[in-house]
Amino acid sequence: MADRLNQLPGEVGVLITRGDEELVERRAEDAAPLGSVFKLFVLLATAEAVRSSELAWDETLVLTDPDRSLPSGRLQDEPSGTEVSVLEAAQEMIAISDNTATDLLIRRLGRERVEAAFASVGGEGNAPWLTTKDFFTLGWGDSAQSTRWRDADEAERRRLLEDIDAAPLSVDAADVSSPVWNNGVDWFASPATVAAVHEVLLSTGDDTVRAILSKNPGVGADLDRALLPYLGFKGGSAPGVLAASWAGETAKGERVTVVIQLRDEDPAAVAGVQREVFGLGADALRLAAEEGGHR
Repeated sequence: MADRLNQLPGEVGVLITRGDEELVERRAEDAAPLGSVFKLFVLLATAEAVRSSELAWDETLVLTDPDRSLPSGRLQDEPSGTEVSVLEAAQEMIAISDNTATDLLIRRLGRERVEAAFASVGGEGNAPWLTTKDFFTLGWGDSAQSTRWRDADEAERRRLLEDIDAAPLSVDAADVSSPVWNNGVDWFASPATVAAVHEVLLSTGDDTVRAILSKNPGVGADLDRALLPYLGFKGGSAPGVLAASWAGETAKGERVTVVIQLRDEDPAAVAGVQREVFGLGADALRLAAEEGGHR
């Protein structure tokens, strides 16, 4: 495993755990860009709002033109006025990483609730919390807004994001090619924080949350499901960024978590190792589950 990790480009953060035991750790406390793995924290904020009866899974969200983000997903192509439930939006956010569904949830929750959920599992920074439309706009849109963001304090940044949220997105998918994480535009957390949010989500006791997380087990995680009867996953990518996270449970109920985060200023280098990263994840899950079963 160490040799394979050493062959990956850029900076790599890894945390592999079984129960309370760390099996592999590398830069596990260092914050790194997440790409769409940030959506785990939106799911946590959603689950907490449902648990406190401030939100319901069957509440209706309505799509408007300013809500549209870029793919991934499908909701950005639906007509204005399209209705989706909170549950449907959360499912799409995790299963197919739907960006517009994610932004609908953030709008309904409010940034501050997502920021609080992030902080509750040990996360630091990321305030104000970006929507995916904010991310695309600041990363590849109007350079004046990017400069304003870079130089602003938190209060000014919140005002800037209000302006961005009020207008339709003016960035094309073809523009999204160069890294922006190195300019501070992304969501940042350590492998330890990503592992912690998986742990909290699985510990809510909410079958709906567990079902949402397990809809997409992740490319390459085609291991014997007798080893891990339950497996949740969320991955993410952006130019120069790749992240993948799994949390599973063995037949004995022991938790297994795998988090791999990779960043490099060469987008091609990162894109070229996607298959290897997911293969590493599958092998790490297999190893952790098998070792746990043999103790």
